[in-house]
Amino acid sequence: MRSDPSVILRTVLADGAVAGHAAVFGPRSEREVTYVIGRAHWGQGIATTALAELIKLESTRPLYAEAAADNAGSLRVLEKCGFIVTGKSRCFARARGEEIDLVQLTLS
Repeated sequence: MRSDPSVILRTVLADGAVAGHAAVFGPRSEREVTYVIGRAHWGQGIATTALAELIKLESTRPLYAEAAADNAGSLRVLEKCGFIVTGKSRCFARARGEEIDLVQLTLS
């Protein structure tokens, strides 16, 4: 299997243990960030640090992100890293088994 050179994927560590991952993906005109941090590591600044380091690796701007509207922690992480709210939408969230409201954010 070949890796996609347009994807930047990093494992996030906390005290030497895997805490999650962070990635940038998509075509140059639509680069998007994503991250997942395990619940045991929430509220410790790990996601903010990981995202801040990740966006240093990606020079393309704008960068895009989406977060569930009810995920205040993730929205705060994105805002701390300079993303601003630019829209809203709805989508089906497989993990929740229902449609949810999304917040769209952009880093210029």
